[in-house]
Order: sequence, then structure tokens, then C-alpha cells
Amino acid sequence: MKKYLGISIALIAILTMGSASAIVFQTTTLSTEKSQILIAPLGGGCGGGCGGHCHNNTNMTEVTGVLTYDEGTFSIGTLILHFGCSSYLNTTSPYDFDGDGTIETRLNELLGLVGTSITVDGIIRCQNTRMIVFYIDDLPYRDCSSNKYRA
Repeated sequence: MKKYLGISIALIAILTMGSASAIVFQTTTLSTEKSQILIAPLGGGCGGGCGGHCHNNTNMTEVTGVLTYDEGTFSIGTLILHFGCSSYLNTTSPYDFDGDGTIETRLNELLGLVGTSITVDGIIRCQNTRMIVFYIDDLPYRDCSSNKYRA
């Protein structure tokens, strides 16, 4: 891309001086390798909203129930679960959370858990309506010590 930008700038300079003219077009083919393309906001987006942060593992709440997925939102009962942005969900999972013998993307691992009873630990926000998930069935899903979750 940088190469073509440089060529375009050089061509504009030449055209401005009136000594030559040319038009350069480049087309590329895009392909995706992901098995899931995520468009929905997943229960409110990336951070979980409504303030509050993770300080350490001692201020987390544990919730157990059947994981559901509806129109881009994961939940247990009425509690909306935040597992991260679509770019994060399309990274390789640290564990085989769904137990199918294959470590997949975080999203595919979560989709494999839909309809099953799981235990999640995380930070509750928004008058107890949302949770930023850090552990699934006692396995770390994301790092709570990240500065992103510190006050």
C-alpha cells in the first residue's frame, strides 16, 4: 500500500509540472478465514459500560446458569455477559471451554457453550444487569490485571 501511495504522489508531482500523465489503478481480492463473522454488538460492545473497574480477583461475582445467545447478546437469565469486542472474540481462545477437543476462536468456544450450564466470574455493572466476564468454569478467559480494567 505504501509503495502505491508513493507512486501516486510522484505521479501527482509529475502531472502538476505538466511533463507526463498516467493513471494507476490497483485491485485486490479480499478473503476471510474466520468461521464466524461477528456483526452484532454482543450485549453493548467492548467494555461493558456503566463505570466500575476490576481491581483484583477478590471483587468478582460468581454466577451459574444456562448460557443463552440471542441477537448478538450472551446472557445467563437477565444478566448480559460481556466477553469482549468482535476483534477480541475472533482471537484464539486460551482454553477449549466448550470441551469439543479443539481450541477455536473465543467466539466459537462461547457458541459451543450455548445451552449448557456454566459458571462465570466477573465484575457486575449497571445496577446488576451486566457482567464483564474474566473466568469461565474457573478457567481464565481474560486477564483481570490489565490496566484496562483498573480504576
